[in-house]
Amino acid sequence: MFSLMANCCNWLKRWREPARKVTLVMVGLDNAGKTATVRGIQGENPQDVAPTVGFSKVDLKQGKFEVTIFDLGGGKRIRSIWKNYYSESHGVVFVVDSSDVQRIQETRETMAEVLQHPRIAGKPVLVLANKQDQEGALAEADIIENLSLEKLVNENNCCEMSYGKKVDKSIKKGLSWLLNNIAKDYEAIAERVQKDTAEQRALEEQDKKERAERVRRIREERCVALLRIKSTKRSTKDTMFCNRLQKS
Repeated sequence: MFSLMANCCNWLKRWREPARKVTLVMVGLDNAGKTATVRGIQGENPQDVAPTVGFSKVDLKQGKFEVTIFDLGGGKRIRSIWKNYYSESHGVVFVVDSSDVQRIQETRETMAEVLQHPRIAGKPVLVLANKQDQEGALAEADIIENLSLEKLVNENNCCEMSYGKKVDKSIKKGLSWLLNNIAKDYEAIAERVQKDTAEQRALEEQDKKERAERVRRIREERCVALLRIKSTKRSTKDTMFCNRLQKS
């Protein structure tokens, strides 16, 4: 009876626990299947997915977790924005196109850059080997070898990685694995996220002020140049511009 009561109390305690909010970033090369993966997690049809330009945001409920996924575009030009989302992420989903053998080196280099970033290193990472159902796709063992996954994990203090295949139960199983690993150290990761996010916002605010100062100096220099021109040759618009600048 005592054991039964204890089990009931433990179940009631878990049931009353508030949902944990988790933010994940989903990255990978363009055409790896990131957006199709998100749709698969949501239970939607992954077919006819257009390439992500910039990013898309998805909110979903997964057990006791309220999950926000930032699906980030994978084109070369857009990858520079990935780091702007690292500070608020509790974990990473890196999607690999198993059938794109020609770009496996690019995938390895890109993954290494992600894992080596100070705001990612040590956080749980899920690697999804997508499109393994396509002809000529690399097998799981070949992906591990070609991406040097064991070396990357050891060098960057990451948790163990999990491997999903196509948009099926493997992906949801992989997501469950990732969330469970986050839950094991949730308080520490959440504290780190809060700290990193505050630092990121401070840097963005400082950058904003510096840009505003640069614009102010450029306008001031322009005004000085205009004032050197004889008043008869200055336009009314230029004169009004300088007067506003001097009053500000």
